[in-house]
Amino acid sequence: MRQITPRRGRPPSITREKIVERALVVLDEAGVDGLTMKALAGDLGVTTMALYRHVDDKENLLALALDAIAEPFAAITFPDEPHACIRMAMTTLFESLTAHPWVPEALIRPQRIGRGALLLTDAVMGAAYELTGDRAAALAAYRALWSLTLGSVLSHLRQRAEGTPLTHERMDEIVGTMPRDTVPNLRASAELDAKPATVDDFAVTLAALMAGLFGPEGS
Repeated sequence: MRQITPRRGRPPSITREKIVERALVVLDEAGVDGLTMKALAGDLGVTTMALYRHVDDKENLLALALDAIAEPFAAITFPDEPHACIRMAMTTLFESLTAHPWVPEALIRPQRIGRGALLLTDAVMGAAYELTGDRAAALAAYRALWSLTLGSVLSHLRQRAEGTPLTHERMDEIVGTMPRDTVPNLRASAELDAKPATVDDFAVTLAALMAGLFGPEGS
């Protein structure tokens, strides 16, 4: 019997991995609004239709980009001690989200949940359950921890984008129209908010929240 040699077609000029890799660069530089399928295709040297053979649309591409950022979380070996586990997980989230300023906006859009994000969430909820002994309390604690982290990230990104302290020009203008004894706490705290919060600043607020949620460590 004559052996039939399989026909070799032209190798694909693009892969899903390359698309996501380039999309991450564009997102970090230009944000969600700056990412378009047409421009991305041009960057990669392919047609827009070639992209659609690998990703359904921009929303699907954003979900894949989020998955790519979260995937390294799957390789983390979390400490057995629950306080240390929570600190590692939430600090990892803070550092990852501040490194990719577009992520908070993308998180409110339709998305898929990546494996890494699920594993990190599970680790935090497990640690919270170990500390509280109650599933409902553990869920509430996780939500509080996530809210603190996301809020800290948004504050950091705002300050980084504006390059100004809390009393930026517009706020100075408003405060300047008020009597001197108005908003005294805001005035007193303005100088402390002069630059974006660092991961060390975040660690301080995280420790305060954890003490409130779980009590003093070691007690």
